[in-house]
Parts: sequence; C-alpha cells; structure tokens
Amino acid sequence: MKAKILLGLGASLVGLVGLGAVLASCARAETGLQGRAKAEFADRCTSLKGRQLGGATIEKAKFVTRNSMLLPVPLLNSPEFCRVTARIAPVQGSQITVELWLPSRWNQKLVGLGGAGFEGALSITNILMRRPVSDGYAAVATDAGHDVDKLPKWALGHPEKIVDFGYRANHLGAVIGKAVVAEFYGAPAKRAYFWGCSNGGRDALMLAQRYPQDFDAIAVGAPANNFTARMAAFSQTRLDFNGDAGKGLSSKLELLNAAAIATCDGLDGVTDGLIERPDACQFDPAQLQCKSGDSKSCLTRAEVALARSVYRGTIGRDGKQIMSGFPVGSELGWKPPKPDQNMGTSFYRYMVFNNADWSPDTFMLDRDLATARKKLSHVVDATDPDLSPFLGRGGKLLMYHGWDDPAIPLGDTLAYYEAVRKTVGAQNAKNAQLFLLPGVEHCGQGKGPDEFDFFAQLDRWTQSGSAPERFTVTKHDNRVAFYAQLPTKALRTRPACAWPKAAHYKGAGSIDDANNFECR
Repeated sequence: MKAKILLGLGASLVGLVGLGAVLASCARAETGLQGRAKAEFADRCTSLKGRQLGGATIEKAKFVTRNSMLLPVPLLNSPEFCRVTARIAPVQGSQITVELWLPSRWNQKLVGLGGAGFEGALSITNILMRRPVSDGYAAVATDAGHDVDKLPKWALGHPEKIVDFGYRANHLGAVIGKAVVAEFYGAPAKRAYFWGCSNGGRDALMLAQRYPQDFDAIAVGAPANNFTARMAAFSQTRLDFNGDAGKGLSSKLELLNAAAIATCDGLDGVTDGLIERPDACQFDPAQLQCKSGDSKSCLTRAEVALARSVYRGTIGRDGKQIMSGFPVGSELGWKPPKPDQNMGTSFYRYMVFNNADWSPDTFMLDRDLATARKKLSHVVDATDPDLSPFLGRGGKLLMYHGWDDPAIPLGDTLAYYEAVRKTVGAQNAKNAQLFLLPGVEHCGQGKGPDEFDFFAQLDRWTQSGSAPERFTVTKHDNRVAFYAQLPTKALRTRPACAWPKAAHYKGAGSIDDANNFECR
C-alpha cells in the first residue's frame, strides 16, 4: 500500500526517466517573453537572490527558459518562469525549504501543493507545477522541513521536524509565497488556491483547520487526515495478513475482485467494469467459500472471515471503529507491503517510539494507537470538523476520493465531510462539496476516469460563487504523459457528481462519454 499512498502518481513517475527522447521531440510550442522583456524578467528574477522576504532568505533565483531540462525527473520544461528557492528556520531544530515558480505571464493568482507519504512536494515539483504555471499561476511547495528519504529517519530525535511535517511547513510556504509574489510582481496575489492528495490531502485540511486565511479555496484528495488511526490500521492489517488466511487471500484477490464486480457492476444501468455506488452493493465473499478443501477458485472459511473484516474496517477492543473498511471493488490493492515498506512500521519506529529497531510484530492496536494519539495527534491529525472560520469567510472546499482506493478508505472521508456539514451550519456548508469517483484507486489510477483540473474547478467556483454540481473526469491512455504535458488519448470520460448524487447511464450512446450520463 505504501507505493499507492505516496500520491497515486508514485510508481508511475519512475517511467518518466525513460521518456527523455520523446519529450525532446514533443516540447510545447509556447509563446514566451521576447528580447528586452525577457532580459528584464531574467534580471528581476536573479535580483531576488539574497533578499529577506516573508521571514525567509532567498538562496537561489534562476530564470528558466522554455525547453530546458528539469531535474530530478528529467523533463523538458514548457513554461517560462523564475525558479526561487528560499529557506526559513522558524525555531531551533527546524529548517524548511520553500520553492516557487513565478511565470513570466502571471494570472495574478497563487497555488500551493501538498506533499506525499512522509515527504513534501519538492521532489516532484517539475511534474505537479508544470500545468498550473503554464496556465499563469505562481506556484509554491515545500520540503515539509526535511530532505527526501525512503524512510522518515529524519524524525528520530527531532520533534520540531515532525511539527514542520505536521502543519508548519505548508503554512510558512503560503506566507513566504505571498511575500515573494507581492515583491516580484509588485502586487499581491488576488486569489490563492491549494491542492493535495493522500498526505497532501491531510496537508490541505490542516491548512483549512489551522490557517483559514492562507488560501481562498482548497482541493482535498483522498486525505490521510486521521493520520494516527491510518498508521495503526496499516500496522494491524500487516498482522492480519501475516497468517495462513492472509497469505491465502493475498493470492486470490483477483478472484474476489472479479466476483465483486460481477455482483455490483450493473447498478448504475450499465456494465462497464466500474461499481458506481459500492455502498449500495450487497456482496458477501461467502459466495466464494469452498465446498470442501481449498483451491485457487474458492475461499476458505478463514479467508472469507478475513475478507469480511477488511470490508468492515479496523475495530478496537471496545467495538468502536478506528478506521473505516475498504469498499467493494478495492480488493486488488489489499495485499500489505513488507514491514520495512509499511508506513505504519515507519511511523511507529521513527515518530512514536523513537526507536529504529522497534519490531512491528510487537504491535498492539489499542495500546499503541493510544500512545501515538497522546504523543502526536495534536501535530499530525487533521480531524477537526469545525471549518467555520474558513468556510464562513467564503473559502471553498472541494473534496474527492476514489471508491476503489485501497490505501485510505473512502468511508473516513465521507464521515469527515458529513461531520463538517453538520458542524458548520447550512449556510457555510454550501461552500463544501464532495465527489466520489468510481473505479479510481488512490489519488488516481485504476479503471475509472481519474483526472480533472483541480485549480480550474476551484477558480471557477471562487469567481462565480456557484458550487460545482457536476464536472467531467477523464481517463487518459498514459497518465505519466498527461502530467508531463505530452499528447495523450482520452479513453473515457465520466461526470463527477456532487455527493450524494451518482452518475447513471441514460440508456443510449457510448458508455465512455460523460454526456451520456446524468447525475441523480
């Protein structure tokens, strides 16, 4: 599950390394500044170096021309911009790196990007910043207060770095971003938007809860906002799958998934391999139970029981749910990773117990979750449903989650959304919308349409004042190429419908065309 929780782009981004030759022949033909204007922009950019802005020191400021190579993922650049690196040390034990891309043709708006896994967004800025900066947005991201590491060893003995990761880095990124933008362009940003998915979704909700003035609209994808519970659930799932039943079920997940889809696929009026509303599906894995013995084409009694427990969720000794179960249709991602690749193991080793030798085999759900909550809930959990300060000032919250997500259960996002609407009152609740995407895994991927322009939706909503009830989501033939701004083919489109509505086929026309579906 770790690769999936990193962003949804995670494993796919590795494929970008082999795209160099293709990228060289497919660079976008885009009009940038010319002659004296370009020279003046470049001079204004480099003159930022050494300045103190927003409490940070500008360490680097470089003019980046179109079609230059960007690293660490080798991609040709399409927008023309000023690339700024700043550092700030707000307290002893903390040092945060902030990066900004300032386009030559600015639309007077700023966007911020959330992180992934235990990281900030700096390692993939040249993927995630390309599109918004090409559209004229200034963009800001942070390293979440630490260097990139396969494991969060940076947290050992460094509580302030955990605070940076928890909430401080992105807030200071917003403060610094606004200060640099105002100085560079000679005017403040008229609007500021933020987007993040997975841990970036937690980042996004943390900003809405703690710093309601930082951004005007926020897009939240599959948020890991109940972080301590999610890490405990990861650890418990590892133990659950460590026995014979888990090993057996892990080899039969395709069988289980196929049966689930066969049972529930047609509920939206069309058989297309997607379960539109898994919550309306009556599927019991017992229908696959072996009549006698065991085989690859059936589930043992113990495997059926384990599958039911995954659907049910993580439950404490008191019978209360700690983490929602995974919906029908998400089965292909249930197999947990190896201990050293399990985010739960890393969380307890490096953040909770401060012991790199802690063994995940000693994990006890109720005891260790209580320890984690006592020590870190106030730092890393973003579960406060009272978004009145943010929504009440006109802030917009657009949440989305894939039904087939095998990393963060959609049920927790739905529960949080309903809690927000109940807490903030009817008037403020109009500024929050939730969209659930069928067939979509963690932050994308899967069979379902998984791409839409987050910032365009936020901007349209903010400018018009009308909450989106429906927008089109697309499935591309190459998701990596889509983010790299290379030509792609749209395989399927589908309307995303504001909860509790869902897309239903009208009965005629291509099932791969969103126009042939209605929200009801």
